Amino acid sequence: MKQNASFQETIARIGQKLGSSRKRCIGVLLILLGIVLGIVSRAAGGSPFQDFTTGILMGLSAGILLVGILAVLLSFIRRK
Repeated sequence: MKQNASFQETIARIGQKLGSSRKRCIGVLLILLGIVLGIVSRAAGGSPFQDFTTGILMGLSAGILLVGILAVLLSFIRRK
């Protein structure tokens, strides 16, 4: 019985570590996506419609960067 409880605790601990690293990985990917969108928005421009789409891309870039940073920070804070 004691071995079974120890095994379950080990499996639960591994699951928590994988969940935390998965959230961290998603956060890093969101940060990279935000940077790429920021670069793309800087490269486009010209006509009024292109300026409009550039503004939307820049806004999305900033929002995605913030969400990615928060996801990474929360994964580090909740890690015990």
